[in-house]
Amino acid sequence: MIRENWSKAQVACLDDEDHALQLVSHALKQFDLRTFSCSQSFLDGVGQQTECILLDIHMPASKHSGYEVCRLLRQNPATTHTPIIMVSGNHQLDQRLEAYSAGADDFISKPFDLQELQAKVERAVLHRAHHVDLECQADEARQTAFEAMTHSAEQGEITRFIEQAGASTSPKQLFDLLIGTLKNFGLNSVVAGWQNKKHLFVSHLASAKPLETELLKSCRGGRRIIELDRRMIINYDQVSLLVKNSPWQEAARYGRIKDHLCVLMSAINERLIALKTEQRLQHQTLLLQAVGDLRDTLEKIQQERETRFDEAQLKVADLELELKEEVLLLNLDHDQEEHLIQLVRQHVQQLDSCYRRSSECQQELQPILEGLEQVVQATQT
Repeated sequence: MIRENWSKAQVACLDDEDHALQLVSHALKQFDLRTFSCSQSFLDGVGQQTECILLDIHMPASKHSGYEVCRLLRQNPATTHTPIIMVSGNHQLDQRLEAYSAGADDFISKPFDLQELQAKVERAVLHRAHHVDLECQADEARQTAFEAMTHSAEQGEITRFIEQAGASTSPKQLFDLLIGTLKNFGLNSVVAGWQNKKHLFVSHLASAKPLETELLKSCRGGRRIIELDRRMIINYDQVSLLVKNSPWQEAARYGRIKDHLCVLMSAINERLIALKTEQRLQHQTLLLQAVGDLRDTLEKIQQERETRFDEAQLKVADLELELKEEVLLLNLDHDQEEHLIQLVRQHVQQLDSCYRRSSECQQELQPILEGLEQVVQATQT
C-alpha cells in the first residue's frame, strides 16, 4: 500500500516538554500534526479521524502518565484501533513490555532518529489505512451476506406463493394469498381483478378505499409499472396491484422488490387465465354430459315407443278378431259387419298415424342434438 498525500493524515502527539514537541513537529511536517502538552486536552482532542498517536511515557507535569493515557485511548471506541507509538528516554525492556501491555503498537526511544520516527509514523498510518480498508471490506461482506440471506428468504416466499397459487381454486383465494405474501415483505397493498364486469378488489385492510379502487381503474391499461414515490402500480391483463409503501428510498431493496413483484404478478396473471380455462372446461364437460344424457333419454323413449307400438299392433289384431266374433252375435248382414269393422280400422289407422307423426318429431330432434355435440367438441379444441 502506497500513500502519496501525507498532509491529509492526522497525527497527534502528547508530550509535556516543548522542545520535544518542536522536534516532532519538524520531523513530521509532512503530516497534519496536532501537538498537546496536557493529557486531558489531548484526550478531548483525538478521535476517529486521528490516524496515528505519539505518547510520551513520563510526563511529570501532566495529570496522567503515558501508560494511563494509552489505556484510556484503548477504552474509547473512537481510538480502539488507532496505532499508538510510545516515546521514552528509558531503554529498559520492562518499559517496553508495559507499553505493549497498555495497548501500544510500537516503541521509540529518546533521543530518536528523525528518519526512524518518520518511518514508524508512516508505517503506522499505512497500517491504520489498511485496517480501515479491511473494516470496510468486512462491512461490505456482512452487508452482502445479509442481502443474500434476505434475498434467499424472499425467494422462499415467492416459491411458496407459486406452489400455493397453483392449488388456488378462485380469484379471491388467489388474491388473499398474494396479500399475505406481500405482508411478509412488509408491503401494504390492494389487488384488483379484471376477470369480469364486476371487478374484484382485495386489500390488506378490511376493504379497499374508494380512492384506491378509482386509482387502479384509471391506471388500468397503462404502463406495466407506474411509480409514484412510495406508491407503485403494476398492471397485467387479468390483475393490477397497488403497493402503498414501497421502499423507494432504499435503492437496492427497491429494485429487488420490483423484480419480485413482477414475478408474483406474472404468476398470478397466468393462474387467473388457467382458472378461466378450467372453469370453461368444467362447463364444457357438464354440457357434453347433458347432451349425452339427452341422447340416451331420446333413445330410451324411442325404444319404449317402438315396444308400445308393437304391443298396440297385437292389441289391434286381437280387437279385430274379437270384434268379428261379437258381430256374429248381433245378426248383422255382411255389409253392416264390413262397415262396422271398417270404421274401427279407420280409427286404429288414425291412432297409428298420430304415433308415427310423434316419432317423426323425435327424428327432427336428431340434427339439433348432433349440432349441440359439434359445438361442444369445437369448444374443446
